[in-house]
Amino acid sequence: METKQRKELAFSLGDFYAKPIAIVSFELLLSLGLVIFLGLFAIKPTLTTMSDLIKEIDDKKELNQQLEKKVVALGTAQGVYLTYQSRLGLLDEAIPSQPQLIKSLKTLEKLATDDQVTIESLSMATIPDETTADVSSDKLQRVALPVNVTVVGDYLAIRSYVESLRNMRRSFVVDTVSFSIEENRGDRKLRATITLNMPYFGVPS
Repeated sequence: METKQRKELAFSLGDFYAKPIAIVSFELLLSLGLVIFLGLFAIKPTLTTMSDLIKEIDDKKELNQQLEKKVVALGTAQGVYLTYQSRLGLLDEAIPSQPQLIKSLKTLEKLATDDQVTIESLSMATIPDETTADVSSDKLQRVALPVNVTVVGDYLAIRSYVESLRNMRRSFVVDTVSFSIEENRGDRKLRATITLNMPYFGVPS
């Protein structure tokens, strides 16, 4: 019985050592390659996800920096607005959002009376549209409304009238003043033709 077991053991050992080592090495390399291949397929989605997350974090950091700059700019703008808030009404009075033609012409007439000059004629190339329309503020532009006014009076009165126009809260931009003298039966009159414009914010025609 013992002899039989020894024979079986010797046969098993002989059979084991009879296998070529190349077969074992090939199977080992094949197994190792299979493990690496499966590992790459398992890890690749994780690596892709990590790369996307890193990019998203960088983008959000850049966006956060831009938002911080905008917050600072808004804070500065708010400070400037609060500083000049009380003067905004003056700005609207100086350059209104509508032509306010009737009101402006009445101002010209009142100043003439105050400075003791007589308005002889008043002409305009166009009559502006006074209708109110919903227009976004980014489309509004400064529009010049040209007016020619001819007045009669002495030199000091005409000069005072021009200065009064320049000093009004409602902006009257005096471009030119031309003088002429009219003589009728020994009576001499000094006439001045004043070219000015009355700006307002609107949509150019």
